[in-house]
Amino acid sequence: MANTYTSPIQGQVVLLTFIYTRCPMPDFCPRMTNNFREIEKSLKQDPAAYGHTHLLSISFDPQFDTPTVLRQYALSTTSIPAADLFPHWEFLSPQPKDLDATGHFFALSVWREKQGAQSGAITHSLSTAIIDGNGKLYRWYHGNSWTPEELLKEVKSAVGSGN
Repeated sequence: MANTYTSPIQGQVVLLTFIYTRCPMPDFCPRMTNNFREIEKSLKQDPAAYGHTHLLSISFDPQFDTPTVLRQYALSTTSIPAADLFPHWEFLSPQPKDLDATGHFFALSVWREKQGAQSGAITHSLSTAIIDGNGKLYRWYHGNSWTPEELLKEVKSAVGSGN
């Protein structure tokens, strides 16, 4: 009998966004984390939706954003206790070899500054997505113009449609 793996988010509506913990631009990664924090708090008030959703914040700086760094970042930026936060919202750092393909799929542009005062900084675009319960892309947002209320409405629609 072959071993099988069942993902803890299988069948869940997944909200995902990309961040990096050292991002100095307040309207980029910090804004995405703040928006997701508001969504997390709103979902917690709706047990039916909460039980069918999962949040993912994926770092595009895996060399720096280790699991330890991401854990500390998550706790310090969300002010949500670990026992409440991590079962429903994960902060992930992909293998560097997987980052390009993942970023490409979500139209994420990422490049490291190689010279000058900004050496080592990461210039990037923003990408946020809702994946339905069947693992299909339900909605995709490029940039930061979406609001937590808009995303929450779409998430509840995805949950309600049984996708």
